[in-house]
Amino acid sequence: MTHARAATKFDIVNLDELEQQARQQLDQATYDFVAGGAGSELTLRANREAFQKITIMPRVLTGIKHIDPSIDLLGQRLSMPIYVTPMANHGVVHSSAEVGSAQGAKKAGTLFVAPTGSTKTMEEVAESIKDSPRWFQLYFNKDPEVNRALLQRAERAGYSAIVLTVDLPVLGIRDRNVRNNFTLPKELNRPNIPSERYIAATRSLQTLTAGIKDDLSWDDYEWTRKHTALPVLIKGILSPDDAEEAASRKVPAIIVSNHGGRQLDTGFGAIEALGPIAERVKGRTRVLFDSGIRRGTDLFKALALGAEAVGVGRPVLWGLALYGADGVAAVLEHLKTELVNVMRLAGTARLTDITSDYIRNS
Repeated sequence: MTHARAATKFDIVNLDELEQQARQQLDQATYDFVAGGAGSELTLRANREAFQKITIMPRVLTGIKHIDPSIDLLGQRLSMPIYVTPMANHGVVHSSAEVGSAQGAKKAGTLFVAPTGSTKTMEEVAESIKDSPRWFQLYFNKDPEVNRALLQRAERAGYSAIVLTVDLPVLGIRDRNVRNNFTLPKELNRPNIPSERYIAATRSLQTLTAGIKDDLSWDDYEWTRKHTALPVLIKGILSPDDAEEAASRKVPAIIVSNHGGRQLDTGFGAIEALGPIAERVKGRTRVLFDSGIRRGTDLFKALALGAEAVGVGRPVLWGLALYGADGVAAVLEHLKTELVNVMRLAGTARLTDITSDYIRNS
């Protein structure tokens, strides 16, 4: 685990360079844990390569004077269509951990999704960002009482939605972590689910995810919905057929995602799934997206393909590693600035103006 630099404000040229700055500060195993993907990392690379195959078709002479990137998302007003997607173990890169990331999202006026695998309790995170938008991500446990307790705690702590992640029945084989024999540092905890298994001597990721239900089904989604008053979203959908099933069950929102390339290798770029899914559900469920976002142009393309809002992962952790909460806020503001720039150059004043008319597939 590392600590932030003394500076509290910095200029970001682009997020790829930011990653290299963070890499210099982190030890190799920690950097690989965050940056790495599954297997040969073909899916990880596909996430970025797929964006490069999409081009933008701008409109000119539009007379636009003001760009508005703000959004209402499930009852929450956000300054941008960008949120912090759920990621476990923020504490490996900075001592403020998920609290720092949540505070950074608050500074930027947007949403933080707190993970089950947090190194801070969901209550600590919520207390640190009072009156700020927050959702809770749930990994469905084999023990229903664990799930029931997590849902009840999320409600009491003021989270406004549950994000059920469904693409991790088992942990993807991540070569970098195997090579480095990566384990969670001894000073860190996984306090949302305290257990004897957690404090096992190995502290390996396989041990820490052993409680996740490996035969998850639609019945488990319905159980979750039945046991909370909060809306329950589904994260990890790539198939239009799965999206259709979600729409038929009136799931309030789905998140198109391939887990940032960390689960199934030799997959396609997640952005390639977005358009067909949005076309299939045709507004019957709201569609969000994450995986591979690095530029404002990426955001624009995802919005054009049907996403209402877009989650950002690894760049948030690079900002956190370098400058704590201020670094997270700077990453989000940087992406917002880039998006506004692209919107003006493309000739779109509002997020609702961004449609598939503005993009082409090369």
